[in-house]
Amino acid sequence: MDRLVGADEWARSADRADEAGCAEGLARDITAIKIGDCLLGYKAVQRRMRGGRWNHFRGRMREIEKLIRHRHGEIVPEADDALIYVEVIAGLAFVEFKEGFVEVVLGWAARWLPWAEKTAIEEIIYERTKLRFSPLTADALGHALHLSYAERSALDIRTIGAFDVPKAKRAKLQKAKQRQRDRSRKEEQRRAAGAVSRADYLDNSLSAARPWEAFGISRRTWERRGKPMPEPMPDVAPISLAA
Repeated sequence: MDRLVGADEWARSADRADEAGCAEGLARDITAIKIGDCLLGYKAVQRRMRGGRWNHFRGRMREIEKLIRHRHGEIVPEADDALIYVEVIAGLAFVEFKEGFVEVVLGWAARWLPWAEKTAIEEIIYERTKLRFSPLTADALGHALHLSYAERSALDIRTIGAFDVPKAKRAKLQKAKQRQRDRSRKEEQRRAAGAVSRADYLDNSLSAARPWEAFGISRRTWERRGKPMPEPMPDVAPISLAA
């Protein structure tokens, strides 16, 4: 149930709440609660601001969960390499939460690998604390999760690399896709404005000129022979009819 706060209490806490909300990319909508002309207080509801601060850990965690759902469903099945997901999450959480990462990893593993023994998860956590760990690169994550470029593209994963296509090549492929999208968009705009495609224009021009008839062959034969064009007729001087 939403808690109502009085006007005095709201005035004292508004600045602190707004500052905390902005830090987390949140905004507060304030609604006055009235009965007739009597003001009872205010109700504050937090919402996520558009363009709020990007949280790298949560973004990557959501993409890992998307990958798990695509590969396995709602639970990672018991297998020899299943704990790799916990190892990756532990590495990301350790950088994000420092000493508070233990509970994050335990809670995440209980959700996605409920069959895993707690001692196995704790061993992964312990191994992580023994290392001086730096943030994993996108390509390192891609190799750890064995994420292919095709799978990455199909799932629209953006913060994790691919084991089979390095970053530089992915950038080139992305630019090529962007150019193709731009060409397609401009082509659609020209069609909407009534422009005729070059293929249609040439096809209509050939249908009117019918150059194959000059050779006494069908159009299919003419196309098979490389679409030769007849020689232009020589200019003939006009004949004077004057006596």
